[in-house]
Amino acid sequence: MELVTEMTPTRRALAAVLGGRIDYVPPANPLAQTTLDLMEFCGASWPKAHRDAKMMADLAAAPWEVCGIETARPQFDISLEAEVLGCKLDWTKSDRPPVTGPAYKNPKDISWDDKFTEKDRAAVVLESISILRERYAGYLPIVPVITAPFTVAGHIMGVENLVMMTVTDPEKAHEAISAATEFCIEYGRAQVAAGAHMLFPADPSASGDLISPETYKEFVLPYHQKFARSVSAPKILHICGHTEKLLPYIKQSGMDCFSFDSPPAWLVRKELGNSMSCLGSLDVIDLMPNGTPEQVYNRTVECIQQGVDIVGTACDVSNGTSLPNLKAYVAACRETPIPDSTDVEDCVRALGVAKAKNIKEMLPYDIEGGGF
Repeated sequence: MELVTEMTPTRRALAAVLGGRIDYVPPANPLAQTTLDLMEFCGASWPKAHRDAKMMADLAAAPWEVCGIETARPQFDISLEAEVLGCKLDWTKSDRPPVTGPAYKNPKDISWDDKFTEKDRAAVVLESISILRERYAGYLPIVPVITAPFTVAGHIMGVENLVMMTVTDPEKAHEAISAATEFCIEYGRAQVAAGAHMLFPADPSASGDLISPETYKEFVLPYHQKFARSVSAPKILHICGHTEKLLPYIKQSGMDCFSFDSPPAWLVRKELGNSMSCLGSLDVIDLMPNGTPEQVYNRTVECIQQGVDIVGTACDVSNGTSLPNLKAYVAACRETPIPDSTDVEDCVRALGVAKAKNIKEMLPYDIEGGGF
């Protein structure tokens, strides 16, 4: 039986991110969902969707219009920021153009046009946000991605160079990340001014698969904190891969919500406590493109029972993900009761089931990493 709803998607998403009351756990996924079916629905194509504001807005809203996914996420790549800062992109991969190489050797040279928001792709994104805000009149939450400082610094300096610098020349590394942070703050404020309800800072280079907890603490955390306090909108931080050992520091980031990939939902919920909300985590490698709607539905229910505040995917949804799978995820969110936080037995029961289902996959990681 479908639950009776009483909130708009925007109010529901904001409440979930900020720790408020919700009528159901929202399917407010801010990861890119530019599937072939959704692109066909709105007549979008690559690379035009990166450069045409209306097409970008239409594609950002297609997951809501077709499947009921309660977010519009304009900007479909995480290379735009590096492009503004001087990097060249590989447009032969027109859906997600990667950076071809670094733009700087010396962080003192990092600069950008102070009118970058008025031209090229940044202006397209901002216009797309404005179109969506006017079109939905605040009813649908607009959550654009913004590439976070450590990843931007890695793009413009070279990821390997930046990571090496954290060891061999930490002052130079800090200088590069600090410059990237200032740019991110400026762009983030422009997104909010254009009409974004929340921001989705994505920092894949800050993954625990690439850097140590100590590196995160020194070279990532202070800049996440600065960005968080400098841009006045709720923020959902996303980091790919294994972030289990980073969680004690992520909870100090000042961000409002953490979007995660590999860790089990119950572990993220346990480690974050009430410090921030959490969003996750439907597998996009196998489950979403290859699983059945029933499997997607059941996994969504598990995430809710394990304590996530929003259900979303672990990373960007692959092109071939079917509409029935996306719709099954939405249906599960709307139909699954939220565990009652005032009922100790209900919460213990849900957490116990979650741990039992995940202990086998977590055990080797625990042993190798010496526990959490």
